[in-house]
Amino acid sequence: MWLASRILTSLAALGLIWFFWPFGGEKDVITIERPPPTGHDGRLFTTPLRKTPSPEKKPTAETPLEPAANPAASTPTPKLLYRVVVQDGGTLRAGDTLIVLEGIAAHDAGAQCKDTNGRSWPCGARARAALRRLIQGRAVRCHVPTSSDRPRLTARCTVGGTDLSLWMVSQGWAKPKDPAETKLAKAADAARKRKVGIWR
Repeated sequence: MWLASRILTSLAALGLIWFFWPFGGEKDVITIERPPPTGHDGRLFTTPLRKTPSPEKKPTAETPLEPAANPAASTPTPKLLYRVVVQDGGTLRAGDTLIVLEGIAAHDAGAQCKDTNGRSWPCGARARAALRRLIQGRAVRCHVPTSSDRPRLTARCTVGGTDLSLWMVSQGWAKPKDPAETKLAKAADAARKRKVGIWR
């Protein structure tokens, strides 16, 4: 009986020691903090990174501020002219527009020329008359710039498919301008050999 009470007392003492023994304070406790929300909603992979917007290109010599002008705006286009008045052997008038035949140099309507014998004759009036007979009141097709509204133009013109500049040179009523086109130069040489027009 005494032994049993002694065992119980020992067990009770061990229980009290176990209960009050300091196995660790609050300082020894490790607290795991919950990670902040990442917006992944529990997904395994992260959301793709957003592309950083590229900086705006600053205007340089290679990147002009304004777009280049449309080359088609100045490309010559055929235009029919009616009621054309012949001013001289190289100039036409259609309404308020004065058109100089391209590539040639003609005498004024009142110009005088001298033939091989030294006699004067009205070459300017003859050249104008020749051009009038060729046109004969027909519509003249001239290649003029699309956006041009100038009162004086230099253009290549045709009547019934005949190039007026080339015809005037081949008939000896005009000279090709320098530098002369190949066709005009050949036509002028042929007219000089035939002694027609101003080469008489």
